[in-house]
Amino acid sequence: MRIRQFFFTFALDSSINEDTTRDTFIKTMKYVNMAMLKKILFAIALLLAMAACTSKPMTAAEEGEEKEYPEVLFKLGELADVELEMPETTWQSIIKKASDKTYYKCAVTINGECFDDVAIRTKGASSLDDVALMKSDRYSFTLKLNKYEKGQDYHGLSKLLLNNNIWDATQMKDAVVYDMCRFIGLPAPLTNYARISVNGRFFGCYLLVEPVDKNFCRRNWPDEVSNIYKPYHNLAYTGGQMKDYAEISDYAKVKGGEASMQRIVAALKSVDEGKDIDEHVDIESVMKYMALQTIVVNFDCMTGHNAQNYYLREADGRISLIPWDYNLAWGGYPEDEEMEGEDLLEQSEETRLPSNAGMRGKEETSRIVNFPIDTPFSEELSQRTFFMKLLADESYKARYYHYLTVLCKEYIKGGELAKTLSAIENEIGEIAGTEANAFYTNEQFHKARQMLRLVLEKRAASVLGQIEGTIPSTWEGQKAQPKKLINSDDLNLQELGGI
Repeated sequence: MRIRQFFFTFALDSSINEDTTRDTFIKTMKYVNMAMLKKILFAIALLLAMAACTSKPMTAAEEGEEKEYPEVLFKLGELADVELEMPETTWQSIIKKASDKTYYKCAVTINGECFDDVAIRTKGASSLDDVALMKSDRYSFTLKLNKYEKGQDYHGLSKLLLNNNIWDATQMKDAVVYDMCRFIGLPAPLTNYARISVNGRFFGCYLLVEPVDKNFCRRNWPDEVSNIYKPYHNLAYTGGQMKDYAEISDYAKVKGGEASMQRIVAALKSVDEGKDIDEHVDIESVMKYMALQTIVVNFDCMTGHNAQNYYLREADGRISLIPWDYNLAWGGYPEDEEMEGEDLLEQSEETRLPSNAGMRGKEETSRIVNFPIDTPFSEELSQRTFFMKLLADESYKARYYHYLTVLCKEYIKGGELAKTLSAIENEIGEIAGTEANAFYTNEQFHKARQMLRLVLEKRAASVLGQIEGTIPSTWEGQKAQPKKLINSDDLNLQELGGI
């Protein structure tokens, strides 16, 4: 009775001071033998353990001050931990049947927070095939927290991408490009790095990427209704028939529908005819996108021969573009449209990339460093009329030049690039390339980082020279006056990685 009275008095009476508590406790302990004390302590420990094991991560509604996923997961410089747990037979099925992209169940722990019944599958298109040809298990993965358990999320994030950074010796092209986007106010996916383990075994250093989905839209445009597509279309207006735009409409990712498509076609028509463009196109956003594309020289998109690797957003009748997928930026994808990764890998017996991957000659290196800002496509300009007609408007072109200048002077030359490169090196410099299945070694990673800095510095010098008029800004002009170009003979683009 005295024991129970002590504990209830101690718990409920906040007026008890320290001296009173000590005296009461000493008097009470006279009635407690050691065996009874051990039972009490054991019972308390058991209750605490049960509470810890049965508790689940609180939702944002349950914990009003809970931090959202941008703050807890995507803080560059703070390496995350993602632990995957599943039967070993399940893991082997994922790897052996990678091309099926089938979802399997697993348990996931993200920075100490545990989730059961999470869906996992391989991801990628040609890059997935490239991993298979290498006979490697280092695939990229998609984690979907709410597929089997509705409403399950990690601080508001229901889907997470784990990128393997294939063909990218820097392991940071995506991260750097998206950082550039945010610097100029262009919405782009968040990124950070993670130490991935599978059933307790260290598996690899991966890039975490925020998908372009409903959560992305809520983060960037919380008060607007967004329709998001991932097209395979060059955005040229070809008439008013909806069937001619199936390469847009068939790839709706968020909402979409006929009414949205009608507004998109109206926007493409306005650019084609040069009428009421500002009513249909978010010019400021599109000029930011164009400036970014011109700086990063990624041929695996509309800069090159491929009308892919971008998202199209339509909201309230206006369209804009969202950047996507830059592991092959700065010449990582060859200008030769017939060249693919599988051409290099079909005879490979190694889990690392072939020794000739990413090799570029002096002429091609110069074309990338001096890529012309007024004709910024390696594809025929007649296939890129959406962009070229916008650049024909001097006011739009001025905004494009403005963002090119900001990226060159403030981001690359002004210290932002150096800060980003340093943060990434500090975060993953010790583990990048140390995995058994790594595509590149740790030494290659560090060399690639230094080369990326040099390439960007020369790219910035060329772009600024083109804006100022001291360097030709079209393909024709550069062909006629090659001596005015920035010399790039000291650069080795192969060190950056690439196909």
